[in-house]
Amino acid sequence: MRKLSSFPKSLVKQVLLKSGIIIRRIPSASRDMALSFDEEFEDVFHLVQDHTMVPKEGLKCLYDQTIFCERNMIPGDYVECGVWKGGSVGVMALANLKHGRSRRALHLFDAFDDICEPDAAVDGARAVTEVQRWTKSGGTQGKLVPLKGIYDQFGGHGTIHACRTLLEKTIRYDGSHIHYHQGWFQETLPLQSGAIKHIAILRLDGDWYASTKVCLDHLFEKVVPGGFVIIDDYGTYDGCRKAVGEFLAKLERPLFLNVVNSEIRYLIKG
Repeated sequence: MRKLSSFPKSLVKQVLLKSGIIIRRIPSASRDMALSFDEEFEDVFHLVQDHTMVPKEGLKCLYDQTIFCERNMIPGDYVECGVWKGGSVGVMALANLKHGRSRRALHLFDAFDDICEPDAAVDGARAVTEVQRWTKSGGTQGKLVPLKGIYDQFGGHGTIHACRTLLEKTIRYDGSHIHYHQGWFQETLPLQSGAIKHIAILRLDGDWYASTKVCLDHLFEKVVPGGFVIIDDYGTYDGCRKAVGEFLAKLERPLFLNVVNSEIRYLIKG
């Protein structure tokens, strides 16, 4: 049998056209655009890498997602629950500055302290092991108390000052569009999430079952069609995976979880 490539191109096009198939060459500008984002991201990564524990591939995916929202005018704010020192929010801010027509509201939910206790009953063996390894007297009963010292190996817990330094001084994002919600999610979200009307990107990095569940319960409905929901710890902790699974199972329509790496998943809201 002769290969398709052995026929004249004009004849192949005529046959395909009669079958309803149209061939178009991808403009070189489109290919160059994708490449330029890779090069552009290297500068972004350089600015935020000391303010995040998210691996590079996770940050690159977030940058591309944010550019998609900007270029396709997906409406809504950018929201992160569990920000540490602001690196992921910085990625979204930089994409907005580079590709957005106007500034978006950035919402940072965090205790700005060491993370709270996991619940050994749902959060799994890895969570318990890490608490025992990285803290001197940390509990695993799910109490809303900081696990002192758990971030010491990473340079300490995040602070509002560290986030402001990155976002407002280094990146130069307009501070009037940045909103800090300090406290445990279970306390801040019921009171403060009402101020958020629409969300284009919702990034969850709360580690545990209870922390993930309360974010989904209060914020998922605000994510607009075509918006992104990113779950940082889906592949890391049993509790996070359980909370996401239970929540998605209750939806009227199934949503596909896309894989970024062994830990991070994301979905696009329909």
